[in-house]
Amino acid sequence: MKTLTSDVAIVGGGLGGVAAAIVLSDLGVSVTLTDEFAWIGGQVTSQALCVLDDLHDPIAETIGVTRRCAEFRSRVRDWYRKHYELSAFARGQFHFCPGNARCSHLAAEPQVAHEVILAWLQPAVAAGRLKILTGFAPVSAERKNDLALSVTCANRTSGEQVKIAAKFFLDGTECGDTYPLFGIPYRIGIESRSEFDEPHAPAQADPRGVQAFTYGIVVEFVPGGNFGIPKPVNYEYWRDRQGFWLSSAGATQEEPAYFFTPRIRRDGLRIIPFWNYRSVLDTRNFVKRPGLYERAVINVSSNDFHDEAFLEHANPEKVLAAARELSAAYLYWLQTEAPRDEGGYGYPELRPATECTGTPDGIAQAPYVREGRRLRSPFVVSECDISKASQPEARARLFSDSVGLGGYAIDIHQSAGRPEAGVWQDTRPYQIPLSALVTSELRNFAVAGKGIGVTHITNGAYRLHPEEWAIGEAAGRLAQYALEHGVHAHLSGKDLFSFQRALIRDGTPVYWYEDLDSRAPGFEAAQLLAIRGVWPGRPDHLRFDGHISLCRCREEFLAAVDRLSRAGLAMEEFREPHLNSHGIRKYDLLYSLLNWIDDHGWPKDYLTSGR
Repeated sequence: MKTLTSDVAIVGGGLGGVAAAIVLSDLGVSVTLTDEFAWIGGQVTSQALCVLDDLHDPIAETIGVTRRCAEFRSRVRDWYRKHYELSAFARGQFHFCPGNARCSHLAAEPQVAHEVILAWLQPAVAAGRLKILTGFAPVSAERKNDLALSVTCANRTSGEQVKIAAKFFLDGTECGDTYPLFGIPYRIGIESRSEFDEPHAPAQADPRGVQAFTYGIVVEFVPGGNFGIPKPVNYEYWRDRQGFWLSSAGATQEEPAYFFTPRIRRDGLRIIPFWNYRSVLDTRNFVKRPGLYERAVINVSSNDFHDEAFLEHANPEKVLAAARELSAAYLYWLQTEAPRDEGGYGYPELRPATECTGTPDGIAQAPYVREGRRLRSPFVVSECDISKASQPEARARLFSDSVGLGGYAIDIHQSAGRPEAGVWQDTRPYQIPLSALVTSELRNFAVAGKGIGVTHITNGAYRLHPEEWAIGEAAGRLAQYALEHGVHAHLSGKDLFSFQRALIRDGTPVYWYEDLDSRAPGFEAAQLLAIRGVWPGRPDHLRFDGHISLCRCREEFLAAVDRLSRAGLAMEEFREPHLNSHGIRKYDLLYSLLNWIDDHGWPKDYLTSGR
């Protein structure tokens, strides 16, 4: 059996695993990256869902996400600029969306995302710092006490096995596949209400109650075409079992969406067309040319598979095959029975876009997994930490060990084997705590995907694209930091301070300000002073307001100076000249304050734990 060695092994090339590989490549760390499917990138590639769920409002291009996550969006747009001629409609936007999908400000074709990711990683591959193994899934692992030693992966087709030895391990799989192999404690399914006192948790736990998963379908609409697929064997069963319909934002089964045109509900609400919910190529963005047609990803409640979970099932391949057949059945229904906007039934013009999925039927290589194993980490995020109903201030509960941000609702789809519908709750803008990415079991291990320390309920807010990217990027930098300094991955004290500062300097926000770009003057000062509790944001809004004068933030300034004085830092020489300068901008003031603290020494309490 061949053995590969590197500084870091990333087992699972999901979106978080790719983000970790990118940051580690930038830092010059040697990496081995594996994935069980042919394409790396997870949600945006093999799962055919390159429609980024970034619903927080205000929706900002470079705020609330890492600098590299924003760069991913830019690289995808640049790919389209290079390969297509943009229309006046697209050129008339600051940040055009190739698909103009309803639920995202970046929606694009999965194969484009894969090409962009490979091109991004190519310099590291060419330099020999990065090895990528596709088609390989983990089957066993070795550890000695609190050190992970190796993971063995097997090729899904040939059975060939490869042993991967590394100094640090990241799990970037969709289901936390390395947890049982390393013997790391984890959770599956629904917790009982008593475990975390979550208002929406049931009285009884249900380990099999894992959220529905979905095999996405990518289709192209070719006017006049006829691309009917063979009728699936169990078509009628799935049609009647699921109750196929045209769903979209605002639609109900009593008032479903129209296919291409908006519908106005009886109460006046506008229902987005079914096609635009997750469209990935809108021809209005491009100058017309032969062969250019509209494309969309079909990932809706009708092809959500919630009969049973494949995770730790006795025969997972059987469950996965049933889910693929469900998606094929829904495509057949769309082609033959879906109501047409102009009257009649069926859209045979829908062509399975096989080139977008890398499969012969236009159905994704991999299922979109909403929920897998969840780490039993030192800290677990629960419903009351982030829900708007439980958090009265502008931000969710403050995590002083934050390594990234999130801003989506708690979105729980129907769970396996349970009759009740899912849960949708608004959240306050929230953080990603480092203590949810690590385990006390292993010093050289962290999670780089969605399987962090969250509950069944909060998983519904931490599983989205920007959150997974932030988790992966933080995990990648954590691996580098732990190796460089020889410390346990569960950082604390001065190591946590230094690590958070390195993240911030690299363009990762760890504290919520809705108007502070990572390249803005004062970004490092504002983020670091807020997360350390020296100068936190106001509790009633998310703004940093960096351009206001001292006259408008005098109270906050004096409070920050007072905190530092009480902590033992002499502040009089700093306080007086700045109080005399009424017109100084807030971002200048925080920048000056950070430099003062750096020059005179951080008080121990703020350096080691924050306040």
